[in-house]
Amino acid sequence: MAPVVVVTGASSGIGRSLALAWARRGARVVLSARGQEALDRVAAEARAAGGDALAVAGDVTVEEDRKALCERALGAYGRLDVLVNNAGRGYYAPSLEVDPAELEAIYRLNVIAPVRLAQLAIEPLSAAKGTIVMVSSVAGVVASPRMGPYASSKFALEALSMSLRAELASRGVRVLVVRPGPVATPFRQNAVVADDNVGYRPPGHNPQSPDDVAEMTVRAVDAGREVLETSLFVKTASVAARVAPGPMRWITRQMARRSGF
Repeated sequence: MAPVVVVTGASSGIGRSLALAWARRGARVVLSARGQEALDRVAAEARAAGGDALAVAGDVTVEEDRKALCERALGAYGRLDVLVNNAGRGYYAPSLEVDPAELEAIYRLNVIAPVRLAQLAIEPLSAAKGTIVMVSSVAGVVASPRMGPYASSKFALEALSMSLRAELASRGVRVLVVRPGPVATPFRQNAVVADDNVGYRPPGHNPQSPDDVAEMTVRAVDAGREVLETSLFVKTASVAARVAPGPMRWITRQMARRSGF
């Protein structure tokens, strides 16, 4: 039977690519984002790619919309195999200039919404022995200058995912954490920034294609993996943060100096 996959943040970027990657495999995809028109375009693309699609416009930070998303997915298809918590937003600012209201908003989207959707979807996911995909970031393991607000939300998502993975093992539900690095999407343009500066970027960095990240993610779900780091840059930063914290602190101080601190 074709799997049923819910993808949040599905109107563009990695979310759109994820929806199309599953659709090419014949999946039934339930698309979530705030804009109905953009979702309808992706739904049409998904059907043309060989899948079935249902577009459910809503804001995943709103409880009524979260419940409606799960209810409509189950009402349309009767099951849920994969929940992809992809919706998220960046927030780049010096830590001393963080706006508490903006930080709360980022946490509602990047942390609370994924956990709450997992709670709402757990019964059908358990019945299907399904998978929860948490789209994190290299910022979930490494925090660089001006990235503290965003990185803190991804650190929190990583911790919750780690606990959730252990707690759901007895139900047969897997939790996959995906850690992309820079990806060629509108993510940074849509981020909250304090002064039009999103922080130091390493010279010569090459953003990944969202299609590449999506294909890797679908394969990781099929393989039952627990963590996917999507590039050598992410893998190197992740290992360095764990085995060489002293040198990493020195590197981040140099990054701060180059960013004007």
